[in-house]
Amino acid sequence: MTKVSILGSGIVGTTVGIGLQKLGNKVVFYDDDEKRVQMLKSSSLVATSQIEDAVDASEISFICVPTPVSRKGMNLSYVRSVVENLASCLKTKKENQLVVVKSTVTPTTTEKIVIPLLEKISKKNVGEHIGVCVNPEFLTEIHDTWTDNGKFSRGFFNEDRIVIGEFDKKSGDTLESLYRPLKTPIIRTDLRTAELVKFACNCALASRISYWNEIWYICQKLGIGSDLVASTAALDDRIGKYGTIHGKAFGGKCLPKDLRAFIKFSEDLGYKPKLLKAIEEINEKIKTDRGVREKTPSSN
Repeated sequence: MTKVSILGSGIVGTTVGIGLQKLGNKVVFYDDDEKRVQMLKSSSLVATSQIEDAVDASEISFICVPTPVSRKGMNLSYVRSVVENLASCLKTKKENQLVVVKSTVTPTTTEKIVIPLLEKISKKNVGEHIGVCVNPEFLTEIHDTWTDNGKFSRGFFNEDRIVIGEFDKKSGDTLESLYRPLKTPIIRTDLRTAELVKFACNCALASRISYWNEIWYICQKLGIGSDLVASTAALDDRIGKYGTIHGKAFGGKCLPKDLRAFIKFSEDLGYKPKLLKAIEEINEKIKTDRGVREKTPSSN
């Protein structure tokens, strides 16, 4: 049994924490929202609004705070705040701690922000007293406007793969041992690759939806049935069904957010991502033309 703390107990944090608890681990949930803490307690979960209590009671801390997006890019203020508080707790803690970044963050965030803050505030060295991993989540939200087929949903126990970006082998080994009972394929890599994988996946899903929406527009111009075109194409295993129920924008919590964040991140690198911009433009057009009231296919 491993002692785990979940720092940020929203949808992702709660899902991951409950999953780890079902695997036989001892889990404590932390959140600065007292109402959420009480809600977790009412569900017979161990929860606290004091981060020091959560960190002291654990060997591994998962950072699961939100990373909203604006025109300026991804807002990492919640990540900075929780890392600063976590590092303060580690300053006086005698035992080693593994810190796992579960929140979606742009590549190099862990190297340039998380690790420096941990070391500066805790006065301890990452790789010696503190372990660090990046472990993106691939939980998937499926709306019945797209499909009611449960095989397209992804939860803690049926993700296609587990990605572990590791600062060092010891950190990766520790996190892998936590996930091993799931018998899910585990890919181990460096920190920034793990961060990038999440964006590559969500932008790929968004691109499929926008592609089929463009086909939908062309079919409208030709006066032909787009459903037959899409369903016939979906019979090819290389194409598949995802996104072929078209004429609807993608939405949800993550696809629009991660797409915007990755566009801004790419532009800041000095690269103009024409395809990603087109995906976003097509989605905005379909939202305007069809109305934003509809439920929309999405993925976390």
